Amino acid sequence: MIRAILGGTFDPIHWGHLRPALDVVQQIGADILHLMPSAQPPHRDYPGATAQQRLAMAALAAKELPHCAAEAWELEQPRKSYTALTLQQLAQRWPNDKLIFLLGEDAFAGLPQWYQWQHLLDHAHFVVMQRPHTKRHYCEQLQQWLHGVEVQSIAALHEQHHGRVYIAQTPAHDISATAIRNAIQTGAPWQHWLPASVAEYITEHQLYR
Repeated sequence: MIRAILGGTFDPIHWGHLRPALDVVQQIGADILHLMPSAQPPHRDYPGATAQQRLAMAALAAKELPHCAAEAWELEQPRKSYTALTLQQLAQRWPNDKLIFLLGEDAFAGLPQWYQWQHLLDHAHFVVMQRPHTKRHYCEQLQQWLHGVEVQSIAALHEQHHGRVYIAQTPAHDISATAIRNAIQTGAPWQHWLPASVAEYITEHQLYR
């Protein structure tokens, strides 16, 4: 089985997360998309949702999408959210499956600041969701690393169980969780940026007000 994994704080989860990920899932032929909320620092400058509320919203979004499931793994761990450790543990949990971790361009550009970043591909492939008409702006260290692991086709990605990076072209969705929270606080329209059940949950629980 090919498992695609989309991580994020998801505060809240929205179409800007989901539509590019669904596009990639179709491109790479993944069997399931796992939506995995990450732990969040306790000190933040906005009225965010709790971990359980973020997981609940991911679960609601997953129910509206084909072959999709919310994944509580990182929230259940007695540690900080380190992707390298999470992928190692998920590979042990699903030893016969191929793991493909999805991330956006901005997150990928910051990869050298991640914990044990040069071991991120020890148990998974990475697929970077690139917005249309954007140019790569990676530091030299990341460029050199990418040169040794990037593949140019999905077929080449599937030739190995893990260890490769594929840059996928995805549709642009200029939506951010910050913009959604701001719209809620100012009374501007925001529901169209999220799956309907997630918008209803936010309204019901009076989140981000």
